[in-house]
Amino acid sequence: MAPSRATIIGTVAVLCFLALWQVAPALHWVNGRFTSQPSLVALAAIDVLLHDDFFHHAGISLAEFFLGFALAILVSIPLGMLLGTSLLARHLIDPPLMALYMAPTLVLLPIMIVWLGIGMASKVAVVFLGAIFPIVVNTVAGMREADQRLIRMAQAFGANGVDVFWRVLVPGALPAFVTGLRLAVGRAVLGVIVGELFVSQAGIGYQLTTYGQAMRIDRLWVYALAVSAFGYGLTMAVRMLENRLKSWRPE
Repeated sequence: MAPSRATIIGTVAVLCFLALWQVAPALHWVNGRFTSQPSLVALAAIDVLLHDDFFHHAGISLAEFFLGFALAILVSIPLGMLLGTSLLARHLIDPPLMALYMAPTLVLLPIMIVWLGIGMASKVAVVFLGAIFPIVVNTVAGMREADQRLIRMAQAFGANGVDVFWRVLVPGALPAFVTGLRLAVGRAVLGVIVGELFVSQAGIGYQLTTYGQAMRIDRLWVYALAVSAFGYGLTMAVRMLENRLKSWRPE
């Protein structure tokens, strides 16, 4: 299949950026000590993969991410359904939930470290807090914006409250739920890296701090690009699922 126009334009833009990045230090447009070059970053990537325990640090960060993200999904689904269907629950839970949602994760990170220590638990908690709110908010919005015609039709055919919930509200909220997942991915990746940057003994964020303090810009770029590639890949996977569900409606 021929590549799309967007793919061609995106590829050309990336290649132009890499070429400019390569020649700019050589022409003394920028200080190469602070920007490095793609060729040096590629060599550093090989050295990191072979001698820097990259997979050990990446495994720790991935474990923290997936544990926190899985917990966020497990908690946010029933919580979002409850808030989306119960007016009393919204009055009780929505104000403190929105207050926590508006608070930056960095504000809560020192508290998490005091409570849970500098190990994996505090990073998992930060990922959980970063991911849960977008999923809950979008799930609630999806359930509250359900098509009232479908609800009335289901009730006209004798559906009770449980039937309406499972056959109309839940399927109708799926696209919004997946949108929340996509938004949560970025916050979760940011949470695990920021948590490791703040205080940690291993992980990608720990390596970023180490090489940043040592002014090893080439290795710093290796780990930064690894985080970007992971976040981009996961976001694109969720976006593909989101596009499949956007046009879907319960029947």
